[in-house]
Amino acid sequence: MIADTDKRVRIRQALLLLGGALALELLVAQGSLPFYWTPLILGIAYLAAAGAGGRRGSYWATACVLVGWGLAVVYLGAVKPVDVDPAGAYLVGAGLGAVAGTLLARRRFDVSPLGLGATVAAAGFILAISPRAPELLYDARTFAWAVGVVGLVNLALAIKPRSPRPLDRRGGLEGDHFVAVDDEAAEARVVTVLRR
Repeated sequence: MIADTDKRVRIRQALLLLGGALALELLVAQGSLPFYWTPLILGIAYLAAAGAGGRRGSYWATACVLVGWGLAVVYLGAVKPVDVDPAGAYLVGAGLGAVAGTLLARRRFDVSPLGLGATVAAAGFILAISPRAPELLYDARTFAWAVGVVGLVNLALAIKPRSPRPLDRRGGLEGDHFVAVDDEAAEARVVTVLRR
């Protein structure tokens, strides 16, 4: 069963992500901010959700990449430099976000290298196919819905009772090994039962 603190963290993360969805809807979809603010607002929402979980909070990888990329997008949109290639600037922003994530991981934050790469790939894929579906992918409301769904999933996971994990039994020369995961401590414990 999820520990009470884990439930509280999930609920805080859910509320922060839902707040990010609302901010995106009000500030960009219905508000006066241009669409190019979308990645940065998403990144800030994920950063707040990651922070709510502390060093072990999820979303650090997503937050770092989206904030880095989002800052580059806002810079290009606001300044409109004529001598800077947008694709290169986006890569620099996402790359600096990945560097920030790696530095956080070195400070024992739970930043997944796979998450960093997957976020860059997903952002690049969405950006690459945006011209094929501009009415969907150039609309901040689409991304508000997406982050809202992630928030709702977190809320559902927080209130859903979980069954205890079964033991994973592995045999060995010395005895049988049972691996049980303690959700509260988030550690695997190995119990060896010697054969008689």
